[in-house]
Amino acid sequence: MIRLRHAAIAAAASLSTLAATPALAYDSHDFTTTASTAGTTAYIVGRANDDDFAAAHEFAHSQRVALRREAASGGGEHIDSLADLLGANDNQAFGHWMQRHYSALYPAHPAEANLVDRIVTLQHS
Repeated sequence: MIRLRHAAIAAAASLSTLAATPALAYDSHDFTTTASTAGTTAYIVGRANDDDFAAAHEFAHSQRVALRREAASGGGEHIDSLADLLGANDNQAFGHWMQRHYSALYPAHPAEANLVDRIVTLQHS
């Protein structure tokens, strides 16, 4: 039941992003914002506690340098803390996932979206 709900949420987020894409074809900043908003909305709808999500945002912002370094290596105490805030079942697997998706999580020209928004968007795409 929960997987079905998450699949429905992810599908809705994907459709809203695709629907917005033609109007945003000339502005990648707007596309990133739309994708981030869709991912955040999908995450919040599937979560019982919005406080953890807000805490994850704050943590990712305040610990961005350490998180970037640990994401490159595939784990660490900051990654574990972020995984806990995001409700990950396996912190080690979350760290490896961040390492595999490093280039998408930390693009050469970073968007204004918070790391948590990029994680949620990638996990639901």
